[in-house]
Order: sequence, then structure tokens, then C-alpha cells
Amino acid sequence: MWPFTKPATSSPPADVSRDGLTACYDSKLQCWVFQCEGIQFWLSGIPFNEEAFAWAREALPVILKLEAPIRAKISACLEGWECDLRSAELLRVDLDDYAESKTMDLEYTGDDSWGDLGVNVIVTDGKIVDVLGGD
Repeated sequence: MWPFTKPATSSPPADVSRDGLTACYDSKLQCWVFQCEGIQFWLSGIPFNEEAFAWAREALPVILKLEAPIRAKISACLEGWECDLRSAELLRVDLDDYAESKTMDLEYTGDDSWGDLGVNVIVTDGKIVDVLGGD
């Protein structure tokens, strides 16, 4: 009934599966989400770029290799904050810039002592290039 019409809603894109991985589109976050080796990866854009599965597998050893320097950077970034740094954990990896520059954005969070603080570690071509912290 005019002027009250229900807006058209489109259904989210279908899940994409390949090589044992499945990406699901999250309409609320407006990105694709999938897990690889227990790490959550995000990718924007429709349709899903299936190369992201290969990018995630390529990124895993880099993330593991950089674990100690990343934790040191997180500690330096949060210096002066009363956060339990031992509780830092990788929340997600954003692959939006991976195709162009092998850049990934690793988002870290922690327990309740962190409140709504988070730290983003930007890695390009296997090297930490920036660390950003805030709420």
C-alpha cells in the first residue's frame, strides 16, 4: 500500500566452496568470511574471488613466522594501557588488498582487560609495515 511499501530484499550470494574451504557472505558485515587452519579471513566484493582461498593458504606461514615480532609490536603499541598482553589473539585477517600488493590486515583483540581496544597489524609482502591501535 502506497506510500508504505516493503523494500525489496535480495538474498545473499550462495556459499562458495573449494578445496575443503567454504566462504559465506555475511550481509551484516558486507564481506565474505571463511576459516583456514583455524584463522578467520575476510574479503569484500561480490562475486567472491576464489583466489582468496589460495591467498589464505599463502598467508598462513607468513603469519606464523611473524608471530613473535607481531606480539612485540602489539606490546609496544599498547604500552601504557592496562591490557593483559598475554590474551592477545588474532581475530581476523582482511585480504582486500592481497591481490594487488600482498598486503593483509591482521586484527588482534584480547580479553576483557582490553575493553574495546584492538590492534591492526599491516603486513605487506611478508613484512610488518604498520601497527595501529585504538578503540
